[in-house]
Amino acid sequence: MRRTQLILAILVLWVLSAALQTAIDPHRKQFEPKVQGLFGKMTGLPTEYIFGTMLGFREVVAGALWVRADSFFHEGNYDAILPIIRLVTWLDPHNLDVYSTGGWHIGYNFTDTEQRSDRRYLSAALKLLEEGVENNPDVYDLYFEMGWMWYDKIKQAHHSVQWFQKAYEFPNRPDEYSPGIPPARRHMLAHAWEKAGLIDQALLTWQDILQKHEQYYQQHKKEYMAKVQIDVAKHNYTLTELRQYRRYLKQPPDTQPPIDVKFDVKVRVVEPKIIEVSGTVDLGNYFDQQMQKMDFRPGRVDVVLRDEGYKSSILPTDEKEAGEVWRQKVFTFDVPDVTIMQEQIAIIKGKFKRKIDMSKDPMMYSFKAPRYVVTVRFNPLYAPPQTQDRIGWRGEGLTDKRYLRVDQVTTVDKEGKTYTVPVRRVRKHLLLTREQLLSGKGEATDYTGLE
Repeated sequence: MRRTQLILAILVLWVLSAALQTAIDPHRKQFEPKVQGLFGKMTGLPTEYIFGTMLGFREVVAGALWVRADSFFHEGNYDAILPIIRLVTWLDPHNLDVYSTGGWHIGYNFTDTEQRSDRRYLSAALKLLEEGVENNPDVYDLYFEMGWMWYDKIKQAHHSVQWFQKAYEFPNRPDEYSPGIPPARRHMLAHAWEKAGLIDQALLTWQDILQKHEQYYQQHKKEYMAKVQIDVAKHNYTLTELRQYRRYLKQPPDTQPPIDVKFDVKVRVVEPKIIEVSGTVDLGNYFDQQMQKMDFRPGRVDVVLRDEGYKSSILPTDEKEAGEVWRQKVFTFDVPDVTIMQEQIAIIKGKFKRKIDMSKDPMMYSFKAPRYVVTVRFNPLYAPPQTQDRIGWRGEGLTDKRYLRVDQVTTVDKEGKTYTVPVRRVRKHLLLTREQLLSGKGEATDYTGLE
Protein backbone atom coordinates (compact mmCIF):
# COMPACT_ATOMS: atom_id res chain seq x y z
CA MET A 1 0.00 0.00 0.00
CA ARG A 2 2.79 2.36 0.99
CA ARG A 3 4.66 1.53 -2.23
CA THR A 4 1.58 2.40 -4.32
CA GLN A 5 1.16 5.67 -2.44
CA LEU A 6 4.84 6.51 -2.95
CA ILE A 7 4.62 5.86 -6.70
CA LEU A 8 1.48 8.01 -6.95
CA ALA A 9 3.19 10.80 -5.01
CA ILE A 10 6.20 10.68 -7.34
CA LEU A 11 3.96 10.85 -10.39
CA VAL A 12 2.00 13.79 -8.96
CA LEU A 13 5.22 15.66 -8.14
CA TRP A 14 6.67 14.90 -11.58
CA VAL A 15 3.56 16.20 -13.39
CA LEU A 16 3.50 19.27 -11.14
CA SER A 17 7.18 19.97 -11.80
CA ALA A 18 6.70 19.66 -15.57
CA ALA A 19 3.66 21.92 -15.46
CA LEU A 20 5.47 24.59 -13.44
CA GLN A 21 8.52 24.80 -15.69
CA THR A 22 7.23 27.76 -17.70
CA ALA A 23 6.52 29.73 -14.54
CA ILE A 24 9.89 28.78 -13.02
CA ASP A 25 11.82 29.70 -16.17
CA PRO A 26 10.08 32.47 -18.16
CA HIS A 27 12.81 32.32 -20.85
CA ARG A 28 12.27 28.65 -21.52
CA LYS A 29 10.27 29.15 -24.73
CA GLN A 30 13.14 30.71 -26.65
CA PHE A 31 15.21 27.58 -26.16
CA GLU A 32 12.51 25.09 -27.09
CA PRO A 33 12.57 23.23 -30.41
CA LYS A 34 10.10 24.43 -33.01
CA VAL A 35 7.49 21.70 -32.64
CA GLN A 36 3.89 21.83 -31.50
CA GLY A 37 2.41 20.39 -28.35
CA LEU A 38 3.70 18.25 -25.52
CA PHE A 39 3.75 15.06 -27.55
CA GLY A 40 5.51 16.81 -30.38
CA LYS A 41 8.29 17.70 -27.97
CA MET A 42 8.68 14.08 -26.92
CA THR A 43 8.41 12.46 -30.35
CA GLY A 44 11.57 10.66 -31.37
CA LEU A 45 13.24 10.74 -27.95
CA PRO A 46 14.37 7.55 -26.22
CA THR A 47 12.25 6.78 -23.16
CA GLU A 48 15.08 7.48 -20.71
CA TYR A 49 15.32 11.08 -21.97
CA ILE A 50 11.62 11.99 -22.00
CA PHE A 51 11.34 12.62 -18.26
CA GLY A 52 14.43 14.80 -18.22
CA THR A 53 13.21 17.03 -21.00
CA MET A 54 9.79 17.46 -19.43
CA LEU A 55 11.41 18.47 -16.15
CA GLY A 56 13.27 21.30 -17.88
CA PHE A 57 16.65 19.61 -18.37
CA ARG A 58 16.69 19.64 -22.17
CA GLU A 59 20.10 21.30 -22.37
CA VAL A 60 21.51 18.83 -19.84
CA VAL A 61 20.15 15.90 -21.81
CA ALA A 62 21.41 17.40 -25.06
CA GLY A 63 24.87 17.83 -23.56
CA ALA A 64 24.94 14.23 -22.36
CA LEU A 65 23.92 13.00 -25.80
CA TRP A 66 26.63 15.08 -27.48
CA VAL A 67 29.28 13.68 -25.11
CA ARG A 68 28.14 10.25 -26.20
CA ALA A 69 28.39 11.30 -29.84
CA ASP A 70 31.99 12.39 -29.26
CA SER A 71 32.91 8.84 -28.29
CA PHE A 72 31.35 7.61 -31.54
CA PHE A 73 33.52 10.12 -33.43
CA HIS A 74 36.67 8.67 -31.88
CA GLU A 75 35.51 5.13 -32.56
CA GLY A 76 34.81 5.96 -36.22
CA ASN A 77 31.19 4.87 -35.76
CA TYR A 78 29.82 7.72 -37.88
CA ASP A 79 26.46 6.14 -38.67
CA ALA A 80 25.56 6.18 -34.98
CA ILE A 81 26.12 9.93 -34.81
CA LEU A 82 23.41 10.92 -37.27
CA PRO A 83 20.35 10.35 -35.04
CA ILE A 84 22.19 11.99 -32.12
CA ILE A 85 22.82 15.12 -34.21
CA ARG A 86 19.10 15.32 -34.93
CA LEU A 87 18.13 14.77 -31.28
CA VAL A 88 20.61 17.29 -29.89
CA THR A 89 19.65 20.06 -32.31
CA TRP A 90 16.02 19.28 -31.56
CA LEU A 91 16.55 19.49 -27.79
CA ASP A 92 18.91 22.45 -27.83
CA PRO A 93 18.67 24.50 -31.05
CA HIS A 94 21.28 26.95 -29.70
CA ASN A 95 24.08 24.39 -29.42
CA LEU A 96 26.40 25.82 -32.07
CA ASP A 97 28.95 23.01 -31.80
CA VAL A 98 26.40 20.42 -32.86
CA TYR A 99 25.42 22.35 -35.97
CA SER A 100 28.99 23.17 -37.01
CA THR A 101 30.45 19.75 -36.16
CA GLY A 102 27.38 17.97 -37.52
CA GLY A 103 27.53 19.89 -40.81
CA TRP A 104 31.22 19.13 -41.16
CA HIS A 105 30.68 15.47 -40.29
CA ILE A 106 27.86 14.98 -42.79
CA GLY A 107 29.63 16.93 -45.52
CA TYR A 108 33.10 15.46 -45.10
CA ASN A 109 33.13 12.21 -43.13
CA PHE A 110 30.92 9.84 -45.11
CA THR A 111 33.52 8.38 -47.43
CA ASP A 112 34.26 5.27 -49.44
CA THR A 113 37.27 3.03 -48.82
CA GLU A 114 39.47 5.44 -50.78
CA GLN A 115 38.35 8.46 -48.72
CA ARG A 116 36.12 10.01 -51.39
CA SER A 117 33.20 11.86 -49.80
CA ASP A 118 29.65 10.75 -50.48
CA ARG A 119 28.39 13.82 -52.31
CA ARG A 120 24.77 12.73 -51.88
CA TYR A 121 24.97 14.02 -48.28
CA LEU A 122 26.03 17.56 -49.20
CA SER A 123 22.45 18.83 -49.36
CA ALA A 124 21.84 17.50 -45.83
CA ALA A 125 24.97 19.26 -44.55
CA LEU A 126 23.87 22.54 -46.12
CA LYS A 127 20.36 22.22 -44.73
CA LEU A 128 21.59 21.47 -41.21
CA LEU A 129 23.80 24.56 -41.26
CA GLU A 130 20.95 26.60 -42.72
CA GLU A 131 18.70 25.45 -39.88
CA GLY A 132 21.42 26.41 -37.43
CA VAL A 133 21.60 29.91 -38.90
CA GLU A 134 17.83 30.29 -38.61
CA ASN A 135 17.91 29.27 -34.95
CA ASN A 136 21.01 31.36 -34.14
CA PRO A 137 20.93 34.53 -36.27
CA ASP A 138 22.77 36.64 -33.69
CA VAL A 139 26.15 34.83 -33.79
CA TYR A 140 28.69 34.77 -36.59
CA ASP A 141 29.72 31.13 -36.34
CA LEU A 142 27.23 29.32 -38.54
CA TYR A 143 27.24 31.98 -41.24
CA PHE A 144 30.97 31.35 -41.46
CA GLU A 145 30.55 27.56 -41.46
CA MET A 146 28.04 27.79 -44.30
CA GLY A 147 30.46 29.97 -46.26
CA TRP A 148 33.28 27.51 -45.65
CA MET A 149 31.20 24.57 -46.88
CA TRP A 150 30.57 26.36 -50.18
CA TYR A 151 34.13 27.65 -50.45
CA ASP A 152 36.13 24.56 -49.46
CA LYS A 153 33.99 21.46 -49.90
CA ILE A 154 31.78 22.37 -52.84
CA LYS A 155 34.36 24.79 -54.26
CA GLN A 156 31.84 27.35 -55.46
CA ALA A 157 33.20 30.50 -53.89
CA HIS A 158 30.59 32.65 -55.61
CA HIS A 159 27.99 31.06 -53.31
CA SER A 160 30.17 31.51 -50.22
CA VAL A 161 30.45 35.30 -50.54
CA GLN A 162 27.08 36.22 -49.05
CA TRP A 163 27.62 33.91 -46.05
CA PHE A 164 31.09 35.26 -45.33
CA GLN A 165 29.64 38.77 -45.70
CA LYS A 166 27.05 38.07 -43.02
CA ALA A 167 29.75 36.75 -40.69
CA TYR A 168 31.91 39.77 -41.55
CA GLU A 169 29.24 42.17 -40.26
CA PHE A 170 29.79 41.09 -36.65
CA PRO A 171 32.15 43.13 -34.45
CA ASN A 172 35.63 41.90 -33.58
CA ARG A 173 35.85 39.23 -30.92
CA PRO A 174 38.49 40.31 -28.38
CA ASP A 175 38.71 36.83 -26.85
CA GLU A 176 37.19 33.38 -27.31
CA TYR A 177 34.57 34.00 -24.62
CA SER A 178 33.21 37.22 -26.13
CA PRO A 179 30.65 37.63 -28.92
CA GLY A 180 31.78 38.64 -32.38
CA ILE A 181 34.05 37.31 -35.11
CA PRO A 182 37.76 36.52 -34.65
CA PRO A 183 39.53 39.26 -36.66
CA ALA A 184 41.58 36.82 -38.76
CA ARG A 185 38.45 35.14 -40.06
CA ARG A 186 37.48 38.30 -41.88
CA HIS A 187 40.13 37.38 -44.47
CA MET A 188 37.94 34.63 -45.89
CA LEU A 189 35.58 37.17 -47.45
CA ALA A 190 38.41 38.65 -49.52
CA HIS A 191 39.57 35.17 -50.53
CA ALA A 192 36.02 34.27 -51.56
CA TRP A 193 35.70 37.35 -53.78
CA GLU A 194 38.99 36.40 -55.43
CA LYS A 195 38.00 32.76 -55.98
CA ALA A 196 34.75 34.03 -57.51
CA GLY A 197 36.86 35.95 -60.04
CA LEU A 198 35.88 39.38 -58.70
CA ILE A 199 39.24 40.98 -58.00
CA ASP A 200 38.10 44.59 -57.53
CA GLN A 201 35.77 43.47 -54.73
CA ALA A 202 38.59 41.43 -53.19
CA LEU A 203 40.87 44.49 -53.13
CA LEU A 204 38.16 46.69 -51.60
CA THR A 205 37.59 44.04 -48.93
CA TRP A 206 41.30 43.88 -48.09
CA GLN A 207 41.28 47.68 -47.66
CA ASP A 208 38.36 47.46 -45.26
CA ILE A 209 39.99 44.57 -43.39
CA LEU A 210 43.16 46.63 -42.94
CA GLN A 211 41.15 49.49 -41.48
CA LYS A 212 39.39 47.15 -39.03
CA HIS A 213 42.69 45.50 -38.05
CA GLU A 214 44.25 48.92 -37.38
CA GLN A 215 41.34 49.85 -35.13
CA TYR A 216 41.64 46.53 -33.30
CA TYR A 217 45.38 47.01 -32.88
CA GLN A 218 44.91 50.42 -31.28
CA GLN A 219 42.80 48.75 -28.59
CA HIS A 220 44.98 45.62 -28.19
CA LYS A 221 48.58 46.71 -28.75
CA LYS A 222 49.92 44.11 -26.34
CA GLU A 223 48.32 41.30 -28.34
CA TYR A 224 50.92 39.76 -30.66
CA MET A 225 48.42 38.52 -33.26
CA ALA A 226 46.86 41.98 -33.60
CA LYS A 227 50.03 43.18 -35.34
CA VAL A 228 50.48 39.95 -37.30
CA GLN A 229 46.96 40.29 -38.75
CA ILE A 230 47.83 43.72 -40.11
CA ASP A 231 51.00 42.37 -41.75
CA VAL A 232 49.13 39.43 -43.31
CA ALA A 233 46.37 41.65 -44.70
CA LYS A 234 48.91 44.14 -46.13
CA HIS A 235 50.81 41.30 -47.79
CA ASN A 236 47.65 39.82 -49.33
CA TYR A 237 46.41 43.20 -50.54
CA THR A 238 49.76 44.10 -52.14
CA LEU A 239 50.14 40.68 -53.76
CA THR A 240 46.59 40.72 -55.16
CA GLU A 241 47.05 44.21 -56.55
CA LEU A 242 50.39 43.23 -58.15
CA ARG A 243 48.87 40.12 -59.71
CA GLN A 244 45.94 42.09 -61.07
CA TYR A 245 48.40 44.47 -62.75
CA ARG A 246 50.55 41.70 -64.23
CA ARG A 247 47.67 39.55 -65.39
CA TYR A 248 45.43 42.27 -66.85
CA LEU A 249 46.74 45.84 -66.78
CA LYS A 250 50.33 45.74 -67.99
CA GLN A 251 50.91 45.74 -71.75
CA PRO A 252 51.02 43.05 -72.87
CA PRO A 253 49.57 41.22 -69.85
CA ASP A 254 51.22 37.98 -68.73
CA THR A 255 48.02 36.07 -69.55
CA GLN A 256 48.16 36.86 -73.28
CA PRO A 257 48.14 35.43 -75.81
CA PRO A 258 45.98 32.47 -74.67
CA ILE A 259 47.68 29.07 -74.71
CA ASP A 260 46.01 26.05 -76.29
CA VAL A 261 45.84 23.48 -73.49
CA LYS A 262 45.04 20.61 -75.91
CA PHE A 263 42.49 19.19 -73.51
CA ASP A 264 41.31 15.61 -73.99
CA VAL A 265 40.03 12.76 -71.83
CA LYS A 266 39.81 9.00 -72.09
CA VAL A 267 37.83 6.79 -69.69
CA ARG A 268 38.20 3.00 -69.71
CA VAL A 269 36.62 0.30 -67.55
CA VAL A 270 39.58 -1.87 -66.51
CA GLU A 271 37.86 -4.16 -63.97
CA PRO A 272 34.31 -4.47 -62.67
CA LYS A 273 33.37 -1.07 -61.17
CA ILE A 274 36.92 0.22 -61.66
CA ILE A 275 37.62 2.92 -64.22
CA GLU A 276 40.80 4.56 -65.45
CA VAL A 277 40.62 8.27 -66.25
CA SER A 278 43.48 9.76 -68.26
CA GLY A 279 44.05 12.78 -70.43
CA THR A 280 45.97 15.93 -71.22
CA VAL A 281 45.73 19.58 -70.23
CA ASP A 282 48.95 21.31 -71.24
CA LEU A 283 49.31 24.48 -69.17
CA GLY A 284 52.84 25.18 -70.45
CA ASN A 285 56.32 25.30 -68.95
CA TYR A 286 56.06 28.85 -67.73
CA PHE A 287 56.96 28.27 -64.06
CA ASP A 288 60.48 28.91 -62.80
CA GLN A 289 63.29 26.40 -62.20
CA GLN A 290 62.64 26.18 -58.46
CA MET A 291 59.05 25.09 -59.11
CA GLN A 292 60.25 22.53 -61.65
CA LYS A 293 62.56 21.01 -59.04
CA MET A 294 59.63 20.85 -56.62
CA ASP A 295 57.63 18.86 -59.21
CA PHE A 296 55.17 21.76 -59.33
CA ARG A 297 51.68 20.65 -60.26
CA PRO A 298 49.74 23.35 -62.07
CA GLY A 299 46.34 22.17 -60.89
CA ARG A 300 43.86 19.33 -60.81
CA VAL A 301 40.98 18.18 -62.95
CA ASP A 302 37.57 17.44 -61.44
CA VAL A 303 36.03 14.06 -62.28
CA VAL A 304 32.34 13.28 -61.68
CA LEU A 305 30.47 10.08 -62.51
CA ARG A 306 26.71 10.05 -61.94
CA ASP A 307 23.48 8.54 -63.22
CA GLU A 308 22.47 9.85 -66.62
CA GLY A 309 19.70 12.37 -66.03
CA TYR A 310 20.79 13.27 -62.51
CA LYS A 311 21.82 16.92 -62.54
CA SER A 312 22.82 19.02 -59.56
CA SER A 313 24.40 22.45 -59.43
CA ILE A 314 26.58 21.48 -56.44
CA LEU A 315 28.54 19.08 -58.66
CA PRO A 316 31.36 20.42 -60.89
CA THR A 317 29.57 19.61 -64.14
CA ASP A 318 28.43 23.12 -65.18
CA GLU A 319 25.21 22.12 -66.89
CA LYS A 320 22.97 25.14 -67.27
CA GLU A 321 19.84 23.14 -66.54
CA ALA A 322 21.19 21.51 -63.37
CA GLY A 323 19.27 23.88 -61.11
CA GLU A 324 18.84 23.27 -57.41
CA VAL A 325 17.51 19.74 -57.29
CA TRP A 326 19.90 19.19 -54.38
CA ARG A 327 18.11 21.63 -52.06
CA GLN A 328 16.16 20.04 -49.22
CA LYS A 329 12.97 21.71 -47.98
CA VAL A 330 13.46 20.25 -44.51
CA PHE A 331 16.46 18.63 -42.90
CA THR A 332 16.63 14.88 -43.51
CA PHE A 333 19.31 12.23 -43.76
CA ASP A 334 17.59 10.64 -46.75
CA VAL A 335 19.80 10.69 -49.84
CA PRO A 336 18.86 10.16 -53.50
CA ASP A 337 19.18 6.54 -54.63
CA VAL A 338 21.74 7.34 -57.31
CA THR A 339 25.42 6.70 -57.92
CA ILE A 340 27.64 9.77 -57.62
CA MET A 341 31.43 9.63 -57.58
CA GLN A 342 33.58 12.76 -57.42
CA GLU A 343 37.37 12.85 -57.50
CA GLN A 344 40.27 15.16 -58.36
CA ILE A 345 43.36 14.14 -60.31
CA ALA A 346 46.63 16.08 -60.26
CA ILE A 347 48.10 17.35 -63.53
CA ILE A 348 51.77 16.39 -63.93
CA LYS A 349 53.73 17.61 -66.96
CA GLY A 350 50.54 18.29 -68.88
CA LYS A 351 48.95 14.89 -68.22
CA PHE A 352 46.69 13.25 -65.66
CA LYS A 353 45.85 9.60 -64.99
CA ARG A 354 44.25 7.61 -62.17
CA LYS A 355 42.38 4.39 -61.51
CA ILE A 356 39.18 4.95 -59.53
CA ASP A 357 37.89 1.92 -57.63
CA MET A 358 34.15 1.86 -56.89
CA SER A 359 33.91 -1.90 -56.33
CA LYS A 360 34.18 -1.96 -52.54
CA ASP A 361 31.31 0.33 -51.59
CA PRO A 362 28.00 -0.96 -52.98
CA MET A 363 25.97 1.24 -50.62
CA MET A 364 27.58 4.32 -52.14
CA TYR A 365 27.91 3.07 -55.71
CA SER A 366 24.83 0.96 -56.40
CA PHE A 367 24.97 1.22 -60.22
CA LYS A 368 21.24 0.75 -60.64
CA ALA A 369 20.86 3.09 -63.63
CA PRO A 370 21.39 1.78 -67.19
CA ARG A 371 23.78 4.63 -68.20
CA TYR A 372 26.25 6.99 -66.51
CA VAL A 373 27.77 10.32 -67.50
CA VAL A 374 31.41 11.03 -66.66
CA THR A 375 32.40 14.71 -66.63
CA VAL A 376 36.04 15.83 -66.53
CA ARG A 377 36.76 19.54 -66.07
CA PHE A 378 39.63 21.95 -65.42
CA ASN A 379 38.53 25.01 -63.44
CA PRO A 380 40.94 28.01 -63.40
CA LEU A 381 39.16 29.65 -60.43
CA TYR A 382 40.65 27.04 -58.08
CA ALA A 383 44.01 26.66 -59.84
CA PRO A 384 47.24 27.49 -57.92
CA PRO A 385 48.30 31.17 -58.06
CA GLN A 386 51.37 30.31 -60.17
CA THR A 387 49.11 28.78 -62.80
CA GLN A 388 46.74 31.73 -62.69
CA ASP A 389 49.74 34.01 -63.34
CA ARG A 390 49.66 32.60 -66.87
CA ILE A 391 46.00 31.78 -67.50
CA GLY A 392 44.31 34.38 -65.29
CA TRP A 393 41.82 34.09 -62.46
CA ARG A 394 38.98 33.38 -64.87
CA GLY A 395 40.88 31.49 -67.57
CA GLU A 396 41.43 34.50 -69.82
CA GLY A 397 44.78 33.04 -70.82
CA LEU A 398 43.64 29.58 -71.87
CA THR A 399 41.89 28.26 -74.94
CA ASP A 400 41.12 24.93 -76.57
CA LYS A 401 40.00 24.01 -80.08
CA ARG A 402 37.41 21.45 -79.00
CA TYR A 403 36.39 21.65 -75.37
CA LEU A 404 36.53 25.31 -74.35
CA ARG A 405 33.39 26.45 -72.53
CA VAL A 406 32.63 30.01 -71.39
CA ASP A 407 30.37 29.87 -68.34
CA GLN A 408 28.67 32.88 -66.78
CA VAL A 409 29.32 32.72 -63.03
CA THR A 410 27.06 34.92 -60.92
CA THR A 411 27.78 36.01 -57.36
CA VAL A 412 24.92 37.38 -55.29
CA ASP A 413 25.94 39.41 -52.25
CA LYS A 414 24.05 39.73 -48.98
CA GLU A 415 22.15 42.74 -50.31
CA GLY A 416 20.96 40.86 -53.40
CA LYS A 417 23.31 42.68 -55.78
CA THR A 418 24.61 40.45 -58.58
CA TYR A 419 28.05 40.28 -60.17
CA THR A 420 28.42 38.13 -63.29
CA VAL A 421 31.75 37.28 -64.89
CA PRO A 422 32.69 34.94 -67.77
CA VAL A 423 34.88 31.99 -66.77
CA ARG A 424 36.73 30.03 -69.47
CA ARG A 425 36.96 26.34 -68.61
CA VAL A 426 37.66 23.14 -70.49
CA ARG A 427 35.19 20.31 -69.99
CA LYS A 428 34.25 17.01 -71.58
CA HIS A 429 31.30 14.66 -70.97
CA LEU A 430 31.52 10.93 -71.67
CA LEU A 431 29.06 8.03 -71.44
CA LEU A 432 29.41 4.60 -69.81
CA THR A 433 26.82 1.84 -69.55
CA ARG A 434 25.96 -0.34 -66.58
CA GLU A 435 26.95 -3.41 -68.60
CA GLN A 436 30.42 -1.98 -69.18
CA LEU A 437 30.92 -1.10 -65.52
CA LEU A 438 29.73 -4.49 -64.23
CA SER A 439 31.55 -6.56 -66.85
CA GLY A 440 34.85 -4.79 -66.29
CA LYS A 441 35.55 -3.83 -69.87
CA GLY A 442 34.67 -1.09 -72.30
CA GLU A 443 35.54 2.50 -73.15
CA ALA A 444 33.43 5.59 -72.62
CA THR A 445 32.07 7.39 -75.67
CA ASP A 446 31.63 11.13 -76.18
CA TYR A 447 28.41 12.52 -74.72
CA THR A 448 27.31 15.83 -76.18
CA GLY A 449 23.70 16.03 -74.96
CA LEU A 450 24.58 18.31 -72.05
CA GLU A 451 26.19 21.20 -73.91
